[in-house]
Amino acid sequence: MTLIESLPLPLLFIALILPCLLLGIGGAWLVKNLGWQANAADKDAIVLTHAFAGMLYAVALGLMVINVQSSYSEVKMVVMQEANLTENLFIDASGLEGASGTDIQALARNYAEDVIGEWESIGRRNDSSLPSHESVENLTLRILNYQPLSARDQIIYAEVLSGLNDMLDQRRECLHLGRNSMGAVAWLIVILGAVITIGMTWFYPTESDRTRYLLVGTMGLMFGLMIFLIVVMDHPLLGGFRVESASFEEALLDMQAWQQSFSEI
Repeated sequence: MTLIESLPLPLLFIALILPCLLLGIGGAWLVKNLGWQANAADKDAIVLTHAFAGMLYAVALGLMVINVQSSYSEVKMVVMQEANLTENLFIDASGLEGASGTDIQALARNYAEDVIGEWESIGRRNDSSLPSHESVENLTLRILNYQPLSARDQIIYAEVLSGLNDMLDQRRECLHLGRNSMGAVAWLIVILGAVITIGMTWFYPTESDRTRYLLVGTMGLMFGLMIFLIVVMDHPLLGGFRVESASFEEALLDMQAWQQSFSEI
């Protein structure tokens, strides 16, 4: 799915909507020309069967849409929490004695800058190949090697260490959830369900071909819209609808403002 999601949103929309429209209209045209349309006497049975299948598929599709929307919102929240924890780490480090506090602040700021710089490719690259991987390693080692110089320093260091652990947890969760997606079985259900639900309308007897193609095309369009929604939200860190790095950008601006305040004290 990475190739599909790398398309610009307008092209992705067309690439997903058009096959659904062609499936509906083309199938209806084929069934009509082959003479496979049902008799008017069988219309009630077809309507009942179609309603039953459509209801089951609507429930399954709705659950999938809700699932990808929830995952997308969760990744967005995790990114915001990670950015906030990075900023808190920067602020807390200002209370450490000696030059080490300044070093930790600089490393925290570098980490935020690297995350922002790599954001467009973060969903396609391994964690170890990301610039932020080295940044967060340097930050972690610098904090772990710090030696508190006083009782006050020990209290602040404990907060810094706790904040680092929380930030690392959020980073791992962000990368895991952001790269996670629906499995092959789920996509098989989406595609086969759409084919079955749309396909049953091909056999409906109608007096007007225009009415037939309009109704079947409308159903294809609706299925295409639902599939488009699932695709753009399925990988929260990929594509034109990915979660943005705005939280880290805001945190970096706050760090710069805090740095100026610290220098004036």
